[in-house]
Amino acid sequence: MSERAFGSLVGEFFDQAKRLIRAEISLAKTELSQEATKFKAGGVMVGVGGALLLIGGIAFMLFACALLAMVLPFWAATLIVTVAFLAIGAGVAFAGIKSMKQLHAPTKTIQTLKEDGQWASRTFQSVKSQMHGHA
Repeated sequence: MSERAFGSLVGEFFDQAKRLIRAEISLAKTELSQEATKFKAGGVMVGVGGALLLIGGIAFMLFACALLAMVLPFWAATLIVTVAFLAIGAGVAFAGIKSMKQLHAPTKTIQTLKEDGQWASRTFQSVKSQMHGHA
């Protein structure tokens, strides 16, 4: 094999490798963008749940104050509102946490990187064996 042919093969190998790297970066960006969107949605749910829990805490404070001030039906209504806000807030927050736990690694990118590594290894071995076989 001539030096020129070998140089051409090596050049083609590196050109293809550059294209693969660019494609992998693009795929990784796409997958990470999708996961970031899921993460944002989960974060919003956690935030809303936290706000509702705060309102529930304020309502509970009002309940305690009303209970100490007088023992009338007002406190019963305040207790019902407090329990409702706490239950709703906890439910939303737990749903947000569950949503955030469902995030996945960029599996497509990982798989194609493995395949690219195998391709590069096979191609390089092929070029190397051609170089040694025709030298």
